[in-house]
Amino acid sequence: MKKKSPQVKDSLPVDNSANTSAKLPEKNNSITINQRADVIREPEKKVVQVPPPVTAISNNLAQIYNVTNSPQLNKSKQLNITINKLITYAKKHKLPTEKLSITLIDLKNNTISGHKQYQPRYPASVVKMFWMVALNAQIKAGIIPWDGEVNTDLNKMMLKSDNNAGSRILNRITGTKSSRKKLSNTEFQEWKKRREKINTFFEQADYKNININQKTFPITDLNITSPVGPDLQIRGDRNNPERNKITTYQAARLMYEIVSNQAVAPEYGEPMLGLLKRDIHPEVWRKMPPNPIDFNPVESFFGQSLSPDKVVFFASKAGWTSFSRQEVAFVVTKNGKTRYILSIFGDHPAYAKSKKVFPDMSRLVFNQMTKTTK
Repeated sequence: MKKKSPQVKDSLPVDNSANTSAKLPEKNNSITINQRADVIREPEKKVVQVPPPVTAISNNLAQIYNVTNSPQLNKSKQLNITINKLITYAKKHKLPTEKLSITLIDLKNNTISGHKQYQPRYPASVVKMFWMVALNAQIKAGIIPWDGEVNTDLNKMMLKSDNNAGSRILNRITGTKSSRKKLSNTEFQEWKKRREKINTFFEQADYKNININQKTFPITDLNITSPVGPDLQIRGDRNNPERNKITTYQAARLMYEIVSNQAVAPEYGEPMLGLLKRDIHPEVWRKMPPNPIDFNPVESFFGQSLSPDKVVFFASKAGWTSFSRQEVAFVVTKNGKTRYILSIFGDHPAYAKSKKVFPDMSRLVFNQMTKTTK
């Protein structure tokens, strides 16, 4: 009788689990970021992307993300104070700060500060924001045809953090698929080469040492609860498996590039931002209970502690497993004086278990940011 191969637990994104500054554009397609908040008002309404017509078909599998240089952001003593307050909070609540990464970007002043922000950590479902950008880049290039199935999967992946949809999208981007059968060495090397092109897409655009080539689990429509077959083979050493890894800086940078309409092309910015828009009105997000079907992107995350009377626009991508909690968000106040991006990864079960740590940290940052811009 054969012994069962050990299964490696993975992301359970549902509730089971500087130089001179280059100013952020105030106007994009005649709509400012603050005005855009009034355009996208219904986060629960299905967002339909309408990409521009494709003029050429390409089979190039080595596409590179179009924003090849990191944004030029200045260091900020004022933001350092906020970061230090977050670290103090973590220590006070006996949360391990060596497992905590933070990036904070002030979009009004184009400044940045952070704590261990270049430390690669497991991103859970935050990885889906990267898959969204890569998918749109391939649609624009004509590599992936735009159709209703892609639109449905993209909406499910981003609005509900659906792993089944995410699985299908990663398959499309990389030309691979999951199976229970272990591949031969020759087959696996070809499969791995294709799956790793999602890393190359960002790595060659200065997203150094990023790894986003592995699916989030469980994938219920395949009845797969954790990696098997080639998805397990790509992990390498089972005692020290390779896993998805990104930094809070990389998550914040990508959000910055989406917000500023740089990611993929200007016409793709607003649809992608629409898929990240979350309604922080309690009467709305409380109707999305934690269960294995719908992922609640507000409860126990940044948006829960923010007042819809003060915040006109909130966009985020969150992730959660039994051993980690992570989120990146874009926040705009109603008076338009405060705009910032916050990215926090807590790579320890203590962050996963706490339902108040991210709301508390979010409120602390909001209070600090609005205090300095009154």
